[in-house]
Amino acid sequence: MKKTTFGPMFLAVIVVILIITIPKQWLTPLVTNRTARHQSSSLSPAIFQGITVQKQVMKDPTIIPIYGSSELSRFDQFHPSNFFKAYDPKYTPFLIGRGGTQSLIHFLSLSANYSSLKGKKIIFIISPQWFNKRGLDEQRFDPNFSKLQAIEFAKNNKIPMDIKERAINRLLDYTIVRNDKMLATLMRQALGMKTEKLTNKLITNNLVNPYLSIINKQDVLTSKFNFISNIKINNYSTSKNKSYKELMAIAEKEGKKTATNNPFYIRNSIYTLHFANKISQLKNSRSTASYKESPEYKDLQLELDLLKSAGAKPLFISIPVNGYFYDYVGFKKEERTLYYKKVSKEIRDSGFEVEDLSNHEYDKYFFRDSLHLSLKGWVYVDQAMESFLHNKEKVNKNSQNLVVN
Repeated sequence: MKKTTFGPMFLAVIVVILIITIPKQWLTPLVTNRTARHQSSSLSPAIFQGITVQKQVMKDPTIIPIYGSSELSRFDQFHPSNFFKAYDPKYTPFLIGRGGTQSLIHFLSLSANYSSLKGKKIIFIISPQWFNKRGLDEQRFDPNFSKLQAIEFAKNNKIPMDIKERAINRLLDYTIVRNDKMLATLMRQALGMKTEKLTNKLITNNLVNPYLSIINKQDVLTSKFNFISNIKINNYSTSKNKSYKELMAIAEKEGKKTATNNPFYIRNSIYTLHFANKISQLKNSRSTASYKESPEYKDLQLELDLLKSAGAKPLFISIPVNGYFYDYVGFKKEERTLYYKKVSKEIRDSGFEVEDLSNHEYDKYFFRDSLHLSLKGWVYVDQAMESFLHNKEKVNKNSQNLVVN
């Protein structure tokens, strides 16, 4: 008969006792900027759905948060986590996002750190596929939603009411928020909506504050003892003492080795696995598609308004799609151009910088598939980031001569 092991159960009980009994201020010093650097490329949901590590990120001017979605997990030698380690180790990119983390999810993360955003340099990578007709649907919202961040947002009286009202009404569109009585009531209270006195008192005094205390302490412990370490990155010497023109040549050379079996310059392995067997069916399959109208534009505006109110210093990088592939599936070039112009205008009208990479739709080896960045794509992102962080002149078509020291 197998002997029962009580070790893990005993440890779990101890952790629960610690969470309940120890004051948060005793635990918070456990998480430092060293913890943040250790988790900078882990892409752990426990980290980007929390608050504690992100507070350290926002306080340290040398840790640069990069908000994005699935492209952040596409590592190669020119991915920012590799590039800055090799070239400019003063800065540590901190990756926040995965598939489905779009403007509204980013908004909640930022709102939970609202007081730390003033003067903070932040990178946002904007992807076209976010701006479909449905915007951020429940299937992608639910697994990325953070109740901790939502509560902190609702309780934060420093966020302007206009922004808070729009955000709460938007969040209440989602079933996971509406069906959470505590959270939904808290949000309605934040808008000044009347609720039953008994419910009001119960929610505010007897549930929210104790619950918030527990999950905040849990967040600290999870952040400190998170066992998903950084994805292994390498100190690539190819990035040192090279101009961007030379780095682009390296990317071109490497790209030629990996994209040889299709006319879209998609990596061979990806094309074989995801496209080859259905390529004929994909022909003109998206002839009616458009990114012109989407709820995502209002979600992005919420994010922009929050950043402006907080005094943050963001750079938005607008990523294009693979022009060869999108032409093949019939997604009209003029529709894509409308999107690129619209999203860039929205960002600039809010007073922020945007690096529009839409003129690289047809760059070979810019993409690894139909829309995710690869070698050359990351070089352009690195270049934009490096210029922004060092307050250099805005990146333009002639800036490939800048030297990476």
